[in-house]
Amino acid sequence: MGPRCRLYRIDLRVVVLVAIAGGACSSNSAPPTSPPGVMANYEGQWSGMTSQGMRISFTVADKKVTSLDLGYNFNGCAGMNTYPDLSLAIGYPPNPASPYMGPGFGFGSGAPDRPNYTQVSGTFSSGTAATGTMIFGDYSGCGNSLGIWSASKK
Repeated sequence: MGPRCRLYRIDLRVVVLVAIAGGACSSNSAPPTSPPGVMANYEGQWSGMTSQGMRISFTVADKKVTSLDLGYNFNGCAGMNTYPDLSLAIGYPPNPASPYMGPGFGFGSGAPDRPNYTQVSGTFSSGTAATGTMIFGDYSGCGNSLGIWSASKK
């Protein structure tokens, strides 16, 4: 009889990984390892660019996004949204409907039917790389826009 598979609980609500790193249940005697991004350390300062050519930056501390700065530039509107004092838990997965299954976070600046609504979601593909989406809704005189972003840890 071959070696037994180990179960790893990543998040109490959602995920149990049965076979980690593609060979944990085979006869290979190498110890199992975590897939990229699952157990990574995301703590620190992150920065990058959006598809609108603007800056995004955020801080991760204690497994939470604690601040977020997001630039926007569409339909004649440009500026920087700053959200200090956040406490956005990094979850796995960030959103069950997300096409990206890595650990991530989500943020909405208020009710989606209110003016100047901003929504940001992000997924960590490793301890040094993250990507995501952004939505800007009902910006006065400029309408709506969406885009993508990528960031790396400094």
